[in-house]
Amino acid sequence: DVYKSQLGTAGSAATTTVAAANGNHDGTPTNAQVFTATGLNLAYSGAPTAFDLFVDAGTAVGNGVQVRVSYDLTGNGSWDRTETWRYFATDPVSGYEHYTQAAGLASATGTFGALSNGTVRVEVWSAIGSNPSTVGIGNQSVLRLPYS
Repeated sequence: DVYKSQLGTAGSAATTTVAAANGNHDGTPTNAQVFTATGLNLAYSGAPTAFDLFVDAGTAVGNGVQVRVSYDLTGNGSWDRTETWRYFATDPVSGYEHYTQAAGLASATGTFGALSNGTVRVEVWSAIGSNPSTVGIGNQSVLRLPYS
């Protein structure tokens, strides 16, 4: 899974493919790979969301992978906090690149709070580009939740 927090453990190295955008989907998850963690009981630490996604578009030119992290604080199906990060324009050289929170927030709605049987969802999709990209998962990509 893409998840790892202070309490989590990493899985085995694996990859998943993010479909080509074939259009402009900046800010709008389209054909996203979705990762979900449920039943979370954690105190909000006040820190920001942090991530390091291993992304490779191979030799494709013009790809941009984007991520959205959503928090349902009580597991009731309502997203209390949603963060969409600016897309990461990949280079046309084979090999993983690091897409991190340094890309900057494109938008954020709602507020953080304690997770009580909460849910966190991560959506990864191609915002731009006509080729698929590979995302390393398991023990490669990391999401640091702002919780302890």
